[in-house]
Amino acid sequence: MDSYDVAVIGAGPAGVMAAWTAAKQGARTILLERETSAGRKPCAEGVLSEALDDAQVSPEREFAAHRITGAFLYPPDEKKRVRVGGDGYILDKPAFLSSLAARAGGAGAELAYGARVDRVSRDDGVVAVEGSRNSQPFSLKAKVVVGCDGTGSILARQFFPRRNYSVIAAFQYDMVDCKIEDESTLEIFIGHKKAPAGYLWIFPKGNGTANVGIGLKGSGAKSLLDKFIQEHPTVFGNAKIERSQAAPVPVGGEVENYVADNMMLCGDAAGQVIPLTGAGIHTSVVAGKIAGEVAGKAALEGDVSSERLTVYKEEFDAMWGRRISNSLRALESFERFSDDELNIITDFLDGQDLIDMAHGFSPAKAVGLMLRHPILAVKVAHQLMSS
Repeated sequence: MDSYDVAVIGAGPAGVMAAWTAAKQGARTILLERETSAGRKPCAEGVLSEALDDAQVSPEREFAAHRITGAFLYPPDEKKRVRVGGDGYILDKPAFLSSLAARAGGAGAELAYGARVDRVSRDDGVVAVEGSRNSQPFSLKAKVVVGCDGTGSILARQFFPRRNYSVIAAFQYDMVDCKIEDESTLEIFIGHKKAPAGYLWIFPKGNGTANVGIGLKGSGAKSLLDKFIQEHPTVFGNAKIERSQAAPVPVGGEVENYVADNMMLCGDAAGQVIPLTGAGIHTSVVAGKIAGEVAGKAALEGDVSSERLTVYKEEFDAMWGRRISNSLRALESFERFSDDELNIITDFLDGQDLIDMAHGFSPAKAVGLMLRHPILAVKVAHQLMSS
C-alpha cells in the first residue's frame, strides 16, 4: 500500500490549491479526482480579480476567457437596474483548474485523474483510502486527508455530520448567438416568481456566448430558466443552447466542524460558499491554500491531531468566516421579502449598497434605509435581529 503525507480528494479549486501548497512544504502529496479531466462541475465561472491574486496566478489568456468590469442587478419588475462596479473575469474553469493542477504537479504532487474513492477509514494514526482507477482497485495510506470533493464528499459522509447543511439547485445553459447589450457586464435577476429564494444570471463570455443559469431552492430550475429565456427575446431570440449542466450548491454557511484528527474538509464540502450569491471559487481557493499548507507542515512535523489542524479553520475564519455568516443572515432576510418589497428596496439602493448586501446588511445600513423608507427599514432591521 502506497504511503503519503497528504492525500487530497477532489481537484476543484480547493483541491488543486491544497495539493500545491502541501507539496510546496515538501510533503509527499497525491491529488485524487474521480473525473478524467478537470472542471466538469457546472459553474457560472465569474470571479473578481482578487480571486486570481489569492490563487497567485496572473490572468493568462488560456483560462481568463473574458474581462468583466461590473454587473447589473435587476429587481423582480425589471423597471430599474443597479450597476455594481468590480473588475474580474469569466474563467474557462477547466483550463483554470488544469493550470493550477499542473502547478501542483510541478511542485511534486502526484495527480491521479479517474480515481474514484469508495472508502476512507482511520487506523493506527493514519487514514486508509480505497477506490478504483481505470477499473483497477487501489489503496493508499496518508497522514492527512483533505476532502475537497464537493457537496457529496465521502469524507464528510463518513466522519463529519454537517448538520443544517443546506443546498440549492443550480442549472445552467452554455449559449451562443446571444444579443447582449454590454458584454463586459454581468446581469443578475432576482424575484421569487423568477427564482424562489435565488436568482438568475447572464454571464457573457464574448462574441455572443454566455453562461445563462438559475439557482433556487426547490424544484423546477429548468422550466423557470426556459421561461426566463422565452420572456427575453431581445437577448435570446436567435440564441442556441450548446450544453446544459446541473449541480447542487451549498448555501447554509460553514459547517459546524470540518477538522478532525488526520482530516479536514475544504470548499463546498465544508460549506465555504457565500450564501447570498452562491459564489465559491474564491473562498475555495483561499481555503485550499491554507489547508494544504497546514496539512503538509503538520504531516512533516508528526502532529496531525485536530488541535494542530485547527490552525487551518482559524486562519480561514479570520479572513472569510464573518463574511459568510453575514451573507447567510442577508439571505435569510431576503427570503422573507415579497417581490413588491424587493422592487422598493432596489429603488433605494446603489451599487455599493448591493456589494454590502452580498456580505450581509449591517445595522448602520438598516438605519440608513430607514431615513429613506421608514416602514421597510423597520422590517429590514427586524429580519436581521431575528436571523
